[in-house]
Amino acid sequence: MTILYTSGSGELCLTLSGAAENRILTTLRRWPHWSRVDIERDPLDAQHCLSVTLITDQEYESTLREILKRSFGMTFPAAGGSSELSPEPPPKPRRRGH
Repeated sequence: MTILYTSGSGELCLTLSGAAENRILTTLRRWPHWSRVDIERDPLDAQHCLSVTLITDQEYESTLREILKRSFGMTFPAAGGSSELSPEPPPKPRRRGH
């Protein structure tokens, strides 16, 4: 599940949990506007990550929402909330050249 919200200190947070959200993380991890990343690990297995929260300034909210909408078809309520990631589309068949 993907959650977009504003923290108590006014920062914009995007929490990704679950293996399916790796697609989002792969796309967004190098976005230059992240100010911080919080990683929640499994208390019984420190090698296992339960969730990743990417944090940025509130001024980038419209840009982040647009990236999530265009790249993943995800829309969130205006006040924030959760959105389910749709299944990854099947790979396009490759055309064989002669």
